[in-house]
Amino acid sequence: MVGKAGGRTALVRWFFNPYVQLAFDAILVTTAELMLKMGATASTPLTASISWLGVSALASKWTWIGIVAYLVSLACWLYVLRHIPVSIAFGLISVAQVLVPLGAWLFLGESISPRRWIGIASVLCGTVLIARTIVRRGDQ
Repeated sequence: MVGKAGGRTALVRWFFNPYVQLAFDAILVTTAELMLKMGATASTPLTASISWLGVSALASKWTWIGIVAYLVSLACWLYVLRHIPVSIAFGLISVAQVLVPLGAWLFLGESISPRRWIGIASVLCGTVLIARTIVRRGDQ
């Protein structure tokens, strides 16, 4: 019985690690963006005078899934900011700039030009440099 409780405690401790929450936040932001895109394109436009607002997307379940993902993401982000300096957290969350286009390419069939791939790789390199600095210095 102690083994189960100890394992659960370790899992909870792991889950509430601010860096795990930061990764979870990046995944949630990516999910939200993809769901909002699906909701925006799945909806039927309203009259021409208000169609530019995108209000019709609120009728899509994808839009609401995206909104919920953003709300959970906000909670994760606030938790991260309580434990990691914003200068580090903001640099690391830029991994979403890599995940969103990658997800759009994989799941939505969007094309990405070679120049854009180079930009995405540059952002990823910057994120890796920030992460390596953190590991080397032991920043929290």
